[in-house]
Formats: sequence, C-alpha cells, structure tokens
Amino acid sequence: MLINRAAFGRNKNVAQTRSVGPPWPTYPQANAAAQPTSATGGRRYTATLRCGTDNNREVTVLKKMISIRMVCVLTTLVALMHGCVGGPPALKVSRIRYNEAIQQTRKEQMLLNLVRLQYREEPLFLDVGSVAAQFIFRASADAGATITEGPSKNPLRFDLGAAYGFEERPTITLTPLHGKDFAERLLTPMKLDLIMLLGRSGWSIDRVLRLTVQGMNGLDNASTASGPTPTAPPEYEDFAHVCELLRELQKQGLLQIGYESRRRDVAGPLPIEQVSLIDVVDADDKGYGIRHEAADTGDGVVVTRSRQVLVWHIPPDAADSVEVRAIIELLGLEPGLSSYELQLGVAVGSGPVAHARPGGQGREAITLTTRSLMGTLFYLSQSVEAPYEHHEKGLVTTTVDVNGNPFDWTKVTGTLMHIHSRRTPPCGAAIDVRFKGRYYYIDDTDLTSKSTLALLGQLFALQAGGADSVSPVLTLPVGG
Repeated sequence: MLINRAAFGRNKNVAQTRSVGPPWPTYPQANAAAQPTSATGGRRYTATLRCGTDNNREVTVLKKMISIRMVCVLTTLVALMHGCVGGPPALKVSRIRYNEAIQQTRKEQMLLNLVRLQYREEPLFLDVGSVAAQFIFRASADAGATITEGPSKNPLRFDLGAAYGFEERPTITLTPLHGKDFAERLLTPMKLDLIMLLGRSGWSIDRVLRLTVQGMNGLDNASTASGPTPTAPPEYEDFAHVCELLRELQKQGLLQIGYESRRRDVAGPLPIEQVSLIDVVDADDKGYGIRHEAADTGDGVVVTRSRQVLVWHIPPDAADSVEVRAIIELLGLEPGLSSYELQLGVAVGSGPVAHARPGGQGREAITLTTRSLMGTLFYLSQSVEAPYEHHEKGLVTTTVDVNGNPFDWTKVTGTLMHIHSRRTPPCGAAIDVRFKGRYYYIDDTDLTSKSTLALLGQLFALQAGGADSVSPVLTLPVGG
C-alpha cells in the first residue's frame, strides 16, 4: 500500500510517495501460539504482531488497514478450524468406531450365550435397533489492538484469538429379542433351502451340515447334543465321515447340488373312459399332466404334477470315485443313479433321530433331519471348556461313557469350535467374556473357531433376523 506524504508534509507543493511496508502476511516480528482450551478438542490460537514505521502520522492509515485485514484473517481462521473437525472428518471417525463396536459386541454376545447354554442358563439377545449421533460445533474469534502515538519503535501491537470445540452425543437403541415370533424362529427346524444357500455361498459343506443337520438317512450327528448336555456320549462318527467325503468332492469341484423339475403322481390310475378332452385341457391349464398307463384291468390315466426338487447330482467323471461309492454305501442309496433327491425329514421327540438306520440298499433319496437354531446353539455350547471345579460343583453336566470316564467333547466339536477358559484375562484373544468368575474366550489364531462363529452369525441372521419383538425398546442417551 502506498501513502501520499503530501497530506502530511509541510511542503504541499512537493508530493512524496513511499511504501509503508509489505502486505500483512510478511510483517516482521510476528509470532503465534496455540493452547488447548477444553477436553472436547477446542484450541485457542493467539497471534502477536509488531510493526514499526518511520512516521507516526501513518498510524491512522494503519488502523484502517489492520482492521480490515484482521477481520479477514479471523474469518478465515475460524472457517479452517471448523472444516478440520466437522462434517466429513467427524463422520469418518465416528462411523468406523460405531461399526467396530457393534461388530465386536455382537460376537461377544453370541459367545456369552453359548457359555450360558453350557451352564443351562437362558440365553438373551439384544439387537441394536439404531445409532443416532448428534455433533455440536462451537467456534469463536476475538481481536484486540494497541496503537501508541508518538515516537516509538513499535507503535502498533495487536492480538488475534480464535477458539473452537465440538461435542458428540450418541443415542443407541437396544431391543431385547423376545416374544412368540422370535421363539418360533429359534425353535423351528431349518429349511433345506437355507442350508443349501450357505453350502453354495462358499462355506465348506461339512461345516454347514454338521451345524445344521442332526441326521441323514439314519446316520446320527450328535442329535442328543441339540439340547442340554447329555449324560451319555452321542453317535457321530459315520455322519462325520460322510461330511468329510462330501467336503473332498467339494474341493475337487465335483459336488453338484441344485434344483431340477420332476413329476410326481397325484391321482390315478383312473379309467380312461372317465376322462374327457375337457378334463385334459383343464388339468393342463392348472399345471397338471396326464400320463397313460396300461394295466391288466384296462387302460387308465394318471394325473401328475411337476415340482422343483433339490437333488444331489453326480457328474459322470465322479460316479466311480472312491468318495461317491463310500457315500452311497454309508447312506444306503441305490447305486448307479445320476442324481438323488434331498428330502426334509422330521424328528419326533428327543434323543436320536426318529428314522432308523437303513437295512439295505435301494434308497433313491437322502433324508435330512435338520436342527433348529436353538439346537445349533446347544450343539456348539458343547465346545465350551468348563473348568474341573465347575464339574465337581455340579454347575455343568458331565458326560460319561459306559466305563464311567468323562467323555471328550472335542471329538465332536473340536474341528468346529473351541472355547477356552481361564481365571485371568487372556492374552491374544479374538473375543472374551467374563462368566462365573472366569474368562471364556476364542484365541485370535484359531481361524476354525472364528469361521464357525461367523457362520453362526449368518445362520442367526437368516433364521431369526427380522423377528418381531414384543419387548420394550431400551434407548440409551450416551452423550453428556
């Protein structure tokens, strides 16, 4: 900025022009400092600037210049501070933290409920209904200046100040999962569609079947473990062997399970003279078919209907494999077929599956008796490593064999999940919960247990997710 010295000098006939100095940002002897002002992240910035001039008459001009630039700098400073803590940066930090907290607590809740079932205590599930976070930002700025008129080395001194702060107020809504709808989902046997969905989505077929199926063509998969811990050892060896064989076919890319259209008889045979052309057309419009059938008593017709069935298809290059022949023998299937239908069986009462072991060959279908979600939770609760003193006190059930020796449940669930326990907080645990004075945990290097826990979470979401709850909603305003 240039100042006309003619307005100040005694000789009005000579106009002199000189520069007062460089623009604001390069004034000499400038310094700034930042000091924390609150625990919420606020900081106060102060700056001191000293400027010298050769003529005190220039102070009036400097006053105007400084006042304008002071406002500009303060406005810019406050805007920059607000942009550093608000908007997208705040969302980025908070969203990740909430995501991690919800994921971790969901796994801990599942682990805690498995431990509860081992001790025959009722499980409880809380669903995170919503998370709402309110962000409050505060910003302020102030300025002060001291101008000394008269001879002075530093006639101008001023201070700049700015402060900001932000506060987060989250509100979390928790819903206890209770009520008739949730209980029915928890206790209803799983459908084959759900099981095959998991099997075809990348999960190993042996892990899926061992968790969700308790019987297959009479082979028992520890069905007595689908409830409270039994006192007698379960049957499981043959079923586990079939699952291993299916897993080998899956790894070779030879396990093909899918749907195909098949017709089944729904009525007949009917005397052919009782069936008119109009009946045939009407049946076709409704999705039925007519099949001619000759008999000793005369020709007749059979009414059929097409349906989509789930089948295990055997590729030609796998028909003579060791795995396929062993599976056919263990399940009592008719050899030589290109496909076998998968059917849903029904278990009646408690104990082993209701259907008997196959007495011979000849089956053209594989009947699977599925667990309920609660049965799967009970089954995996057998992987909890209860301490010896809890067995002595009768806090947990001790399973013993025919010789009176304790049964080792790791033979059944050891390749699926292992939940350790100890008195002191564990080191290197993926998740841990405290229950009855001990820590129960899954080791962070136990990838098998972590995979099974992830699969269990998906099963829970598919089978029990979306259930209506009649319980009150718990809303926690976490912020201050």
